[in-house]
Amino acid sequence: MTHERGGPERPHRSSSAVLPGRRTVRGRVLAMMLAFMLVGLTAAGTVTYTSQFETLEDRVDLELRQEIDELTLLAQQSMDQSPAGLDQLLKSATAAVVPGQYESVLALVDGAPRYQPDDLPFSLSDQAVLEQIRGLRVPGRTVFVDLTVDGEIHRAAVASVTVAGDDREGTFVVANRISVQRDAIWMSAGIFAATSFGVLLLAAIAGHLVSGRLMRPLGELREATESITPDDLEMRVTVPEADDDVAALARTFNTMLDRIGDGFVEQRRFMSDVSHELRTPLTIIRGTFETTDPTDPEDVSESRQIALEEVERMDKLVTDLSTLAKARRPDFIRTAPVDLERFGPRVLARIEHLGARVWTLESDADGTALADSDRLIQAVVQLAANAVRFSAEGSAIRLRVTTIGRRRLPGIADAGPRSILISLRDEGAGVPTDRLDTIFERFVQVDSGSSVSGSGLGLSIVRAIAEGHGGRVHVDSQPGVGSEFSLILPLFEVPPVPSVPPRPSAPSPPDSRRYA
Repeated sequence: MTHERGGPERPHRSSSAVLPGRRTVRGRVLAMMLAFMLVGLTAAGTVTYTSQFETLEDRVDLELRQEIDELTLLAQQSMDQSPAGLDQLLKSATAAVVPGQYESVLALVDGAPRYQPDDLPFSLSDQAVLEQIRGLRVPGRTVFVDLTVDGEIHRAAVASVTVAGDDREGTFVVANRISVQRDAIWMSAGIFAATSFGVLLLAAIAGHLVSGRLMRPLGELREATESITPDDLEMRVTVPEADDDVAALARTFNTMLDRIGDGFVEQRRFMSDVSHELRTPLTIIRGTFETTDPTDPEDVSESRQIALEEVERMDKLVTDLSTLAKARRPDFIRTAPVDLERFGPRVLARIEHLGARVWTLESDADGTALADSDRLIQAVVQLAANAVRFSAEGSAIRLRVTTIGRRRLPGIADAGPRSILISLRDEGAGVPTDRLDTIFERFVQVDSGSSVSGSGLGLSIVRAIAEGHGGRVHVDSQPGVGSEFSLILPLFEVPPVPSVPPRPSAPSPPDSRRYA
């Protein structure tokens, strides 16, 4: 974002430019997001597939145990009905087994394979497998062990079988091809890992694009802070459409620049006003002294009087300009509780000494409001001084203090829910119609026909005081009839403090000395 202005062109800095070795907020946010996603996916995959492996082990052991339980049940039934030999028992047990997709069964007598079902998925008759079975067999017990068949791990139950009256040793083996099922889980884990990697990659790309869009105001903010100078305060940050913290930061930064810009404009305006308005009295003083005859006492006295008058005018001008310069400061208006019923008489006691006029007060306001009493008195005194300057001796000037609500007063628009109206009406020359729109501007003066002229800042100060209270000013004037200047201020009432009745004091004990 650049702005064309007079003067040398500043080099444009890209908002994406980053110093070497410097990590950006965008990169840190993206890296943290991806790290959290990686940890989350890793934890989810670990928990999921660890539980699947444990479930597989438990399920296979349960299936093997069921086969052994069926063998035990069959042996008990045969013993209850008619004693059976070892061969008959193993043959019946082997015939009763229906091997699953990953199961195989083998019965051995004295270590030699004797019986096994048909259509087995794999055979346990290999010599190497038989050697493992013979070595793992424990007489009188059933053990759960791992067998290696064709280079793959199989989970097996090796049960020792004996029949009373038969000295031979029987072995019943049920094996489950668990390695294939483990491989299926590992393949699923691999698919999950590949999918997770793809999700991370897509999240990184999407996060890079989205974070770039979200963080763009931060880059523009950095660019703005690097390029802003007292001579160029027009840079503004683009506010995103989304209502989030970044948009709030951009709006706050733009608001700050607006305030700083207003401050610089006010400062430049103040300096321009001071230099412009002080040039005339300084020129008069210098010209007066240059043309003064030092040997003529009357000329010296006249020059001294002129210089004092001009210095006094400069002092008043600087005071007024300083007041206007402070108008934008937060402490320009210092609110405190103001008794509206006493405010009118307090003001009248000050302004009735400004000139020989018929001063009257109309005040029906009561209660307590939050306002700056000193500033309001300053504004009314300024309006009263103008009324005296523009009116004839002996004419009437009326001060009015009242509260107004949702109704229209003559010449005044709706003031809002509750407002304070402070007005001053005179019977002076009035304000020309073509000057009503500019009467509150700085250095705007209306010819009063009086030898005493103002600085043209009084009404500007009045407007600044009204706006500082959140209100406004209004003028209603008819040339040759008079003018009425009004301050309409929002009424912020102070809630009354509830009175607490005094607690009755306990009766004092009788004085024992009176009865001694």
